[in-house]
This record gives sequence, C-alpha cells and structure tokens, in this order.
Amino acid sequence: MYARPGLGRRTAPFAGVMILAIAVLPLPPAGDGLTEIALASALTALILGTVWLAPWHRLPAFAEVVPALSYFVVVALLRESQGGALSGYSVLAMLPVFWLALYGTRGQLAIGIAGLGAVFFVPLLLLGAPDYPSTEWRTAILWICVAPIVGYSVQALVAELRSRAQETRLALANIEAITVAMRAIGASTDPDAVRQAVCVSARSIAGADVVQLLEPNADGRLALAAAAGMRIPRAGKEAGGGLAYLTRKPVFLREATQGARHGVRSMHFEPVIRDESAVAVLVLGWSRPVKCLSQGVESGMQMLSAEAAIALDRARLLVQLQETARTDDLTGLPNRRAWDEELPRELARAARDSRSVCVAMLDLDRFKQFNDDRGHQAGDRLLKQAASAWVSQIRASDMLARYGGEEFSLLLPGCTIDDAQRLVGRLRAAMPDGETVSAGIACWDETESADDFVGRADEALYAAKRSGRNQFVTAT
Repeated sequence: MYARPGLGRRTAPFAGVMILAIAVLPLPPAGDGLTEIALASALTALILGTVWLAPWHRLPAFAEVVPALSYFVVVALLRESQGGALSGYSVLAMLPVFWLALYGTRGQLAIGIAGLGAVFFVPLLLLGAPDYPSTEWRTAILWICVAPIVGYSVQALVAELRSRAQETRLALANIEAITVAMRAIGASTDPDAVRQAVCVSARSIAGADVVQLLEPNADGRLALAAAAGMRIPRAGKEAGGGLAYLTRKPVFLREATQGARHGVRSMHFEPVIRDESAVAVLVLGWSRPVKCLSQGVESGMQMLSAEAAIALDRARLLVQLQETARTDDLTGLPNRRAWDEELPRELARAARDSRSVCVAMLDLDRFKQFNDDRGHQAGDRLLKQAASAWVSQIRASDMLARYGGEEFSLLLPGCTIDDAQRLVGRLRAAMPDGETVSAGIACWDETESADDFVGRADEALYAAKRSGRNQFVTAT
C-alpha cells in the first residue's frame, strides 16, 4: 500500500484534497472552531508525514490502516468546526474509504467503513443532535449504507482491472518466451536441441518445476524424448499422457498420483498436434498444488504446442535430408561423403583409446564386363546383393560404405590385421552368383592421415588386381 515505487503518484490526489480542505476554511462564512481547525491541520500534516517516512516494510500489516483511520479524526474535527453532520466536510469521510478500496484488502476496507460509521454515529450517541436530530440520524445512516456499496464496488473494479493487466503481461511474456524459443529452434538443425528448446520454453511459460516431451517410439508407446527442470522418472506414466495423446485434448490433473511419489503435486498434459494427429505430448509438473491453469498459461501452451509441431516436423525433415545426403541411393549404404566424415572421427577415437583400426577397400572383379554382358540393371542388382550379403557379415560397430562405382570401403574399429583378413575372407565367400571381389587391407599406424591410410589400402587393392584378382593383399 505504501511501497516507495509510485507512492507519490498514488498519494498526490488524496494529499491535494486533504490540504485543500484546510485551505478553504477561511472562506466565508467562516466557522468559529479555531481549536478544531488547528488540530485538524496538525493531524493532517502528521498523517502525510507518516505515510512518507514510516518504515512500513518493518511494521505489521495491520499498521497500514492507521493513517486512514487517523484521517477520520481530521474529518470529525472539520465537521465540528463547521456545524456537525450537516457540514459539507462530511464528504471527506469517503477519502479513507477510497484509499483502502484502491490499495487495501477487503478486511482493511471493512475497518475503514467501520471508521466512517464511527465518524457519524459516535458524536450522535455521545453528544446527541439537539438542533435537527432526525436529519443528522438520516444523514449518518445514508453514509454508512453508501460507503460499503461504493467501497466494495471500487475494490472489485480495481481487482478486475489488475487481473486483466496481469493476464496481458502474462500473454506478452508468453509471446516473448515463444519468440525466444523459436529463435533458438530456428538456429538449430539438431533435433535433440529442438526438443530441449521446446521443454525449456514450456517451463518458462507455465512456471513449471519439470517439463518432459514424450514421443511415440517404434512400438507406438510414448517414450521420454527430452526434459527440463527437476530430474524425475518419466512423468508421463500418469494416465493423462496417454489420454491427451489419444484424444488430442489437454488434460489437467489437480492432484497427481504417480507424480506425487517424486514431488510433483499437479500436472498438465498438452498434446502436440500436426495434421490433426498427435505426434507428441508435453508434460508439465508443479511441486506445489495448482488449482487450475490461468488463461495466459493455457493460451501460451497452445501457441507453443503449435510451434513445437512445426519445429519437430522440421527437425524430422532435416534428419531425413541429412541421412539422404549421406546415403547411397542404390545400395542403402553410407556414401563417400559419410565415409569421409566418419573416418577422421574414428581415427581420433582410436588415438584417444589406443586401439587398432583397419580399413579394407573392395572392388568387384570385371564389373564393366559384367555390365556389358548382362546389362546395367543386372549390374545394379549385383551391387545391391553384394552389399546386402556383406552387411550380414560385419559387426554393428563396423562401417561399410559405397566408395564409388563398384568399389566399397570397410572401416573396422578395434580390429587387428588378422581379424580383418578373416573378415575379408568371409566377404569374398559371400559374393552372389559366383562373382568375385578383390580387396586391399591396411592397419593404421597411429600417425598417418585418413587420406594416407585409405591410400595404402587402395594400393594394396590394386596390387591384388594386378596379381590376378579374386584375392586380398595386406598393405605393409
């Protein structure tokens, strides 16, 4: 009520009226109550000084109503100096009521209305109304009836305006948070970074303690894809996650059951919808009880959900494009570009972990003649059959790529030269249609570059070709 920021703006109208009331007293017809006027003037100055100088942050809350109640004494003194209840100064009794209606609580306003009643009734009860008793009693009753109506109506109007202003601020904050999120999402081509940005934004908008993003896995079950905030097991185990995903409608749980075990009291599930189908669910959790979501949070989550659907779809398309750019169309194997990206990374890991790495270069024998004799479709079919047969022979950690034309490259992390020779032997035996393949094998010397390493394996391959094909040669 008396907080320093904006105190001058809030008190200026009231202080002006209080000072004006004293200033106009000398105007005719002037009253004779000089003592009452002097006391009223001193008390007015004391009230204004107290409002500005008192350490309100250190005082109890009930002390805030004292200046308003004190001004009722000023009003009583001014009335008595001008003839009692029929004085025009009676209207000043509404000043404390207006002040408490604008800046006080309902309880403080009730105390202020009681003070107004005391201003009018106490003199009548103690001193009586010898001149016009019925008029003064009617005036007092009317004031005590009008004051609550005006006071509580003003307070309700102020509360509504503050609520609307708060909703506007929340809406603007939500828009700003979503804008920031979209900038972060737009700047990233990493799907995981996109998911994380969505979670962080949802937490900022809703003031939640934990946010999790659930997406369907290969089995169609919702699985944890990203999270922000409290570290708890998957909050989506609550029934609301599946319900929001199936119905494509938000679900709010005022009292969470599964989440309560991990400190989550209330939860909200917001479906992420694309093309009228749910593609994910945002799970929000609060460690405190939440009765309901505010309109600002609801609208913010709807906006974020719509943006998240676009962002996740964009991330999915980027992954597909990246995979397409790194995949050979014919065989489905990694292409030369993927090989050139992965080999330096694997050599760095091998250097860090002090483990061996082998490379094998494989080339189908007499492939040009095979194409000329049987046609290009048969040649393409042979390449696909060879790739499929070889993939079934290698480990998940190995990398088989189509290096170009009928030539393939094989990366073997943690593999000795003997292991590489045995594996190449199995690949030669797996060739379809009785066709043959030549190979060159090299083991990394822990110092050479990726190009030099592949170059040694390639030289060994051509040595195998010159030696009659259908064999492998190990580089020295």
